[in-house]
Amino acid sequence: MKLVSCYIENFGMYSQQSFSFSAGLSVFCQDNGSGKSTLAAFLLAMLYGMESYRSTAKDLPTRLHYAPFQGGRYGGWLSFETEGRVYKIERFFDEKSETRDKVALYDQNNSP
Repeated sequence: MKLVSCYIENFGMYSQQSFSFSAGLSVFCQDNGSGKSTLAAFLLAMLYGMESYRSTAKDLPTRLHYAPFQGGRYGGWLSFETEGRVYKIERFFDEKSETRDKVALYDQNNSP
């Protein structure tokens, strides 16, 4: 699988931010606190989702940790290529429950 691009509508510190990934290795060399870990968490959440918030959790749950600082719709999309086909996964998160998340997968080779 090869990542092509992503768009973060709102996730942690990011709002309306696009990223493109080059063929081969993409390197993000930035200062501490610039959002490298947040981008990695976004990519992981796009592919695998996030656990629901539990008030009894000992650590700050990922879902709360990356809730948008500025409010607004929480999520975005990720475009990737596998076996010669390009797909786009779009995911928007509820603030507390994964059962209320919205997710859609599009096959961009068959888009109208």
